[in-house]
This record gives sequence, C-alpha cells and structure tokens, in this order.
Amino acid sequence: MKKLWPHLILIPLLLTIPIVSSPDFDGTLSVFRVSPFQREFIRFVLLIVFFYLNLNIFLPKFYSRKKYLSFTVCTLIGFGIMVFLPYYLTAENIFTGVSSQMQMEPPGMPPNGNFQPPPMNGMPPFDNFGPKRNDGSYRQMIFSSVLPFLFSFLSSLFIFRNIEQKKLERSKAKAELLNLKYQLQPHFLFNTLNSIYSLALLKSDDAPEGILKLSNVMRYVVQESSKDFVDLDKEIEYVKDYISLQLIRTDSSLDFSYTETGEMKGWQIAPFILVNFIENAFKYGFDAEKNSKISIRIAIQGNVLHFTVSNNIVNENKTGKSSFKVGLKNTLEHLRQVYGKNYDLIITDDGKTYAVDLKINLT
Repeated sequence: MKKLWPHLILIPLLLTIPIVSSPDFDGTLSVFRVSPFQREFIRFVLLIVFFYLNLNIFLPKFYSRKKYLSFTVCTLIGFGIMVFLPYYLTAENIFTGVSSQMQMEPPGMPPNGNFQPPPMNGMPPFDNFGPKRNDGSYRQMIFSSVLPFLFSFLSSLFIFRNIEQKKLERSKAKAELLNLKYQLQPHFLFNTLNSIYSLALLKSDDAPEGILKLSNVMRYVVQESSKDFVDLDKEIEYVKDYISLQLIRTDSSLDFSYTETGEMKGWQIAPFILVNFIENAFKYGFDAEKNSKISIRIAIQGNVLHFTVSNNIVNENKTGKSSFKVGLKNTLEHLRQVYGKNYDLIITDDGKTYAVDLKINLT
C-alpha cells in the first residue's frame, strides 16, 4: 500500500494538465463536451496507461529478457492505439463518418449521396470505413502524437532502468555483506588461525603456506568486493585458497576431490558467487566423527562456466538454520540480477546428499 498511494495521488494530478491547459477550459466541466478536448484528454489517459504497462509489463517481461521483437510489437500497438482510438471514441467516428449533428442530409443534397461535410474540429475527413486516405492528414495525426508518446516511453524506460540498477546494487551489497560475513566472521578466522598455530607447533612446512593463503583470501575480499566483475582466473585462485584454508582443519575422514578443466583466462565473472556454495558444502558436509565427502568441479565449456559441488549431509541439525536459507536466497538473487536468463541452476537435496549444478553463460 505504501508503494501504491503516490500513484493514486500522481495520476489525478496528471489528469488535470490537459484540462487546465486546454484553450476551451472556462473553469467548468463543460470542456468535456468539446470534441477536440475529448480527443486530447483520451489520448492523455492512454499515455498514462501505456506508461504503466510499459513500466510494469513490457519492459520487465520482454525488454529485460531480450525479447526485442515482442517488445517492439507491443510498443507499436500502443502507439497505434494512442493515435487512432481517441477519434473512434469521440463524436467524429468511423461508424457514422460525420458527427451526430450532421447525420441529416442538408436540403438540396444530390440524390446520389455524394455530399461530404467539411472537416470538423481539426478531424480529418471520414468515409464509411474510417478516415479518408489523406496522406497529409495521417501524417499530421501521427506526427502530433510522436512527442507525447516518446516522452511516455522514454520516461518509463528511464524509471525502469533506474529501478533495475537499484535492485542490482542492493543484491550486490547483500552478496558483498554475505561474503564478508562468511570470510571475516570470527569463527572462520579463529578456526583457521588455530589450525595454522597447530601446524606451527608441529613445525609443519604447511604453516607458512597457510598464513600466505589466509592473507591472500583477506586481501582479495577487501580489494575485489566492490567490483561488479572480476577476472575468472583470479576468482578461481581465490576459491582454491579458500578451499585450502578449509582443508587445513579437516582430517582423513573427509573424502575430498577438486577438478578444474578448461582455460580460465580471458573471462570475467561476478565475484563471490561460487565460494558461497563451497562454504555451505564444508559447513554442512564435514564432520570429523563421520565419513564425509565433498566434490567440487569447475570447467569451461565453450563460453559456459560449469560449476558443480556436492556433499554428504553429515550435519543434519544445521541444515534448517535460517542463516543457510538467507545466504542461499541472497546468492540466488544476486545471480538473477547479474545474469538474468544467462544461467541455469539446479539444486538437489534428498536428505543424504546436497548438490549444486550451476551453468553461467560468460559472454
């Protein structure tokens, strides 16, 4: 309701514009009995109707989904209706050919019925099947409607693109916040640092490597989180560093596999989409007391990135947590806002195994 009331106020205000600007307006509603004003008022109403149809139906259903032919057809139909419908609905209409005041034949009319009344109120001459084929009159009707229609079309397009941009910014902000929450939350840092500390106590050669990978992850999150797109090869390196940090705190109970095929250079991707699915796999798919299995595969097939991750569900008590649902919802929203119809996502959950199959068209 909060989004509706501004329009309920704006529309009546807009409808007063043709009334007060009409040269026939005398301060009363008698102006509605004047045919030229009737036509202009109907056309103004149709402009408002087209504005909302374009904003809420044509642009999101056709334009944003790259159905340009359907969008063009709808736009042209809207323009044709705005040009001709006002004349059909006013006194001079195609069914009578003349106004109701001139339907009676004047005295002395030739018996062959060739009498043609003069144009009325700027309306082009009509025959029994509509406006006579007068090219100049048609051009005048069309040209006089172009600028108002163009204003309605462009204003709805501008507002739609502004709304979509804000949605994209919100989804991006949610994704960034979600990723920062995942990567910078205390339990992730503490667990990783504790694992590296344990390696240091054992004087393991993996300790310096762990510190380096943690530094790389933190640097990447801070530097790349504000970008709309990043190089795919850098994103994959970040993913592998993140996986390495997760593996530091696992043991032999985890059956883990990672495969990567195809050329990663030369492509770009929205950041932090893949890592959110990987984070969930480690969160719900690893338990030191159970046989855990996580499989990750990343491949470039033509111009398509094919990403799959699957895991056994060994932490059943965590799968219902609201944080998981919120994180998945934000990731899906970010995917939709960035890639539209250029991605395909299949998620399966049979209670024992959770699998994600994601394909993104990178062109």
